[in-house]
Amino acid sequence: MTSRDHTIIRRSESPSLDAAVITRLRAVARRARFCVVLEGVAWTAGFAAAAALTQFLLDYGTRGLRVSIRATMLMAITAGVLVFLWQRILSAMRRPVGATDIAKLIERRFPQLSSLLISALRFAAGEVGSAATNSPDLMRAVVAETGPRVRDLDFSVVIGTRRARRSAFTLVGMLAAGAVLLGLSPDMTRLWFARNVLLQDVDYPKRTHLMVVLEGNELIGARGDDLTVEAYAEGVQPREVEISLETASGKRGREPMVTVGGEGRLTYRYTFKNAPEDFTFQLRGGDDVTKWFHARLLERPRVTRTEMRIVPPAYTRLPPLMLADGERSAQVLPGSEVTIWMETNKPVVSAVLMSGSDVVDGEARTDGNRRFAVLWPKETQTYHFRLIDEANLENRQPVRFALRVVPDDPPSGRMQLIGAGNMVTPEALLPIQIEFTDQYGLAKVDLLYRISREGESEGTIELPTFKPGQTTFAATLEWPVASRAVSPGEVLTLGAQAGDFDDVSGPNISRTPEQTLRVVTRDELIAELQRREQEYRLDFERLVDAQEEVRSRLLTVYGQFEAGTDAEAWANELTALERRQRNIAGSVNVIRQQFEQILSEMHVNRLDTVQERERLDVRIIQPLTELSRRELSAAADAIRRFSREAGADAAQAVDPQQVAILSRMREVLDNMIQWEGYQEVVGLLRDIIRLQQELHKESQDALEKQASEVFGD
Repeated sequence: MTSRDHTIIRRSESPSLDAAVITRLRAVARRARFCVVLEGVAWTAGFAAAAALTQFLLDYGTRGLRVSIRATMLMAITAGVLVFLWQRILSAMRRPVGATDIAKLIERRFPQLSSLLISALRFAAGEVGSAATNSPDLMRAVVAETGPRVRDLDFSVVIGTRRARRSAFTLVGMLAAGAVLLGLSPDMTRLWFARNVLLQDVDYPKRTHLMVVLEGNELIGARGDDLTVEAYAEGVQPREVEISLETASGKRGREPMVTVGGEGRLTYRYTFKNAPEDFTFQLRGGDDVTKWFHARLLERPRVTRTEMRIVPPAYTRLPPLMLADGERSAQVLPGSEVTIWMETNKPVVSAVLMSGSDVVDGEARTDGNRRFAVLWPKETQTYHFRLIDEANLENRQPVRFALRVVPDDPPSGRMQLIGAGNMVTPEALLPIQIEFTDQYGLAKVDLLYRISREGESEGTIELPTFKPGQTTFAATLEWPVASRAVSPGEVLTLGAQAGDFDDVSGPNISRTPEQTLRVVTRDELIAELQRREQEYRLDFERLVDAQEEVRSRLLTVYGQFEAGTDAEAWANELTALERRQRNIAGSVNVIRQQFEQILSEMHVNRLDTVQERERLDVRIIQPLTELSRRELSAAADAIRRFSREAGADAAQAVDPQQVAILSRMREVLDNMIQWEGYQEVVGLLRDIIRLQQELHKESQDALEKQASEVFGD
């Protein structure tokens, strides 16, 4: 009842309405307010129950929504409940319901009252207007008439009791259903409350439990590599498991996982090919749905910058060599110290220098922001650093360092006996030429000799110009054979050797091929030289005959040319003659070299005289040189011109050349033959002298024997 109603009752001057009518109106007002509140409570409770059930079905049906989704749904439900509470309950309670409001509803329900009840309430409240326009008697009559007219009317019909009962039944039903659910499944109810109200991460009871194989709380892999998600199931083994993926860039997908294994526990795998970015994943199989897991992709550790320092062995006296970034291959000597520095793209927990699968230097040492390893390579190998970072990722394609171990080569050298043959006399003066080189310096050079005799002797020949440390040593010396008391019949062997400073795997020694010389008497050597000279003379005679055949054939070809025979056959014949002419020139040059060797051996063994040098050099060697290098070659060129130009002038120039060459060759041959006769005479004289010496010796021995017999008697 409003203050206005109280005012109506307190005013004694206004007509008084029947107290029963007022009481009935107040009761109806209270019941109306209760019905409105009851209906609001029912609507609010219904919304909350429906929202909670929807939330539960979604959460349970998906086997676990994310906490963020559950929190969002809880906030939405709470907001909805507050809206219903405000609109349906609090607003209704704040809005007053008075007797006048109920009277209006009654007048609307009972139109026969014709506003009688509302007028009576106003008159009783003193709303009578001015005395000039209203009659007090009329007001009292209206108020008095109202009581009997409304006494038998049911005011409660203006209240929707059916809706109120339906709301009450609904509310009671929901409370009963909640009690039943709580009684039948208290664990599920508590689980729902914990997950959707308290937002705890607890799982629903299920027959299948999918377990993701992880090290830690997330899956860690290398960017760009294949990343495998692996899981197994506890309880009922599902036939199929699906994985839901969502990449950092927003790409989504769902794929079946590969089932591995037979009876017993199965394993489920899915490989994310060339994973380029982070992603989250969730597994679904049987009645289980896992939470969302995060896969974090990291860069693999790798070498970004390198340096190498190579310190050669001390004996080489070479400075250290620095190889900048990008230079990762080198040749090193045994005993070299190699230091490899490297920088990485990220911090690493382990850096080990490896060769294949073998550890070379253990854990690399730290130098500021770099790491380094030291090694002394003994064989050619390829090295790399095995890097492991904090996430246990290893470098898959390591930077490789190739070190080729090149052994220090022994010194290279040669020894040559200039002009000496394989026979020498004790009076010989051997010209020995020796040469050795070594990249890092010679420690020693020895010229060796060995004499084959009873109690074989050997030794070294002094080289006064050699100094240790030279990278190149060359010397030419004349060594007298007589200085070692060599006798005819013995064998003299000469050789040279050199060693370097290699104190790691050496020293390295190299030896020249040995040259063996047979020591003979002067007469034996002269006889040998005469034999060889006669042999060379016979060879030269054959060349003279060959040259005559060339001239004869040229004359024949010239006749064919004059007769105009087949040009092609004629040209082919000339080409063959040119080739033969050049072969004769080469053979003449060989004979020249042979005679030069005879002269050289005579000089080495001190057998050359002025006459010998003049005969061999001036009368034989020099003419042979002119023939082989100039005249015979010019004749071959003339034959070629004749074959190409085919002119009379060219043909006429060929034969005079041939005549001059044959004349020169016969002159040389005569010198050879003439000296052979002289040599035969000299040889006979030497034999006579030798026989006389032997006879004289025998006579002397006989006289000494007779004298010893006489004095002995």
